[in-house]
Amino acid sequence: MRYEVAIRSIALLAVLSILGFGCSSADGGSSGGSGGSDANDMVRAERFFTPGFVPEANPETSEDTPTELNQARVVRYFMADEPAQAPRAILIAMPGFLGGGPSFDGIARSVVRRGTEDGFPVEVWAIDRRSNGMEDLTGMNAAEREGDGEIAWDYYFDGGEADGKTFAGYVPQEDASFMSEWGLQTHIEDLRAVLDLVPAAEQRGHVFLAGHSFGATVVELYAAWRFASDDKRGFDQIAGMIFLDGLMGDTPSAEEDYGPALASIRETERYTTIPLLGIDVYTSAEIAALRTWFDPSGIVDDPVCDQTFEILFGLGPNEMPKATNIATLGLAFDSMHQPLSFSRTTLGTLSGGPTEDFTFPLAGDDVLQRPSDPNATYDWIDAFDSDPQEFTPARNLARSFTIGESNFAEWYFPTRISLDEGAARGGNVDENGWQVAYGIRAFDGELNDAPALCILARNADRCDALRTRLAPTIGPGRPQAGASRDSDLGVTAIEAVGMAHLDLILSDERAAANLVPNAIATFLETHAEGGTVTLPDL
Repeated sequence: MRYEVAIRSIALLAVLSILGFGCSSADGGSSGGSGGSDANDMVRAERFFTPGFVPEANPETSEDTPTELNQARVVRYFMADEPAQAPRAILIAMPGFLGGGPSFDGIARSVVRRGTEDGFPVEVWAIDRRSNGMEDLTGMNAAEREGDGEIAWDYYFDGGEADGKTFAGYVPQEDASFMSEWGLQTHIEDLRAVLDLVPAAEQRGHVFLAGHSFGATVVELYAAWRFASDDKRGFDQIAGMIFLDGLMGDTPSAEEDYGPALASIRETERYTTIPLLGIDVYTSAEIAALRTWFDPSGIVDDPVCDQTFEILFGLGPNEMPKATNIATLGLAFDSMHQPLSFSRTTLGTLSGGPTEDFTFPLAGDDVLQRPSDPNATYDWIDAFDSDPQEFTPARNLARSFTIGESNFAEWYFPTRISLDEGAARGGNVDENGWQVAYGIRAFDGELNDAPALCILARNADRCDALRTRLAPTIGPGRPQAGASRDSDLGVTAIEAVGMAHLDLILSDERAAANLVPNAIATFLETHAEGGTVTLPDL
């Protein structure tokens, strides 16, 4: 079983790199277990739910979405002060492909802290897409509660029991036919259900949308959306948009391609799978984070890790040396060692033994480092202790995988949302176009007069595409009304030099070179109206 998990994990990495997706990954912990306090304790994270969209049944199977899944799910980040201050801004964050709400954990906590320091209270509401409600996190929650990652491993892979249950297995495609209707309309309407918790009169002045990777596309499409229920335009509900290492494409897919793809989704492929991959890759990642969170210096005999590294690093049998939990995860996901760029963070530096250069076919010309002494025991120097300092303490990502009853990863990513996103690209669908029959109503992108912040890890000139897709100036009644899209007030473009794809959401303000928290805080303060938000009873 453990060997099979390793092989499927490699298949995921290989295929996703070919497809170009930026998705979730596992990460190490830091210099200690969960004891003690740090700046993150200043920020609370709580989950709440609100009724969401009710999609149609799958027309092939007549299966409706279970009622309990028709909910919008949110991880709310706010200062732990009592009583909580009314926020000047609420930042609603949409995760990327295969990401859950806690994937924003590092940047969410950082932005909340920064706002408090500026006297500008901010809350971050990170979306947990409805598919996260299909995950059985019993073993993870038990492991977190007991402080032992092996409880989770036993539950998911060895038939162990947790809280009186054994793992019934992952939801098979044939039992999730209702997911075929979880397209762009479903997720846009779920997002509106969250946004509408803020009084309508306060939305345009105080609610911002942020998206990472694929989530950035969803944010722009929300702003371009015209809702069928009341003809309200998405951009009229928001104060601004933030794009984190992701941008929408300009050219929509063709109708002749859409129809057959939708038929396949309705018949078989309701959630995204990769050939040779099991969903257990996500549970393996979270277990790795749990191990590191609770025992970063521990050493676990795990054939999954050995087989994975032998393939990734081109090692022979028994050539993978021992490594602490934090070093194991650093080797797997740090930019100096991980061959696939979409999985990289900058976590720190390997220690305890020598390394050698190697290359990997799917990594292009990148020359990486692998451990070269099978008799050594490797350890890890965390990001902030490295020279030069790197961006993401290993503990940040470990926390994002172990946050209460949610997690970094999304086990069952709805295939339909990707199909619909392709059909809506550009955000200017014809009101009489073929897409409308499928609930796609991104009609008004060229009218979108909200300001934008675009932060890319490289090639920030790609943000110029936004300048041509949106309304030419910031709209009347907004704090920076009349600002041209060619100005920084219209579209603020920033290149996050040195950052890897996941650093933008996992790093925090303690990294001296991290431009992201300051850029977000400045953007919110520049484009929010005066006054505060009337919070609902969450």
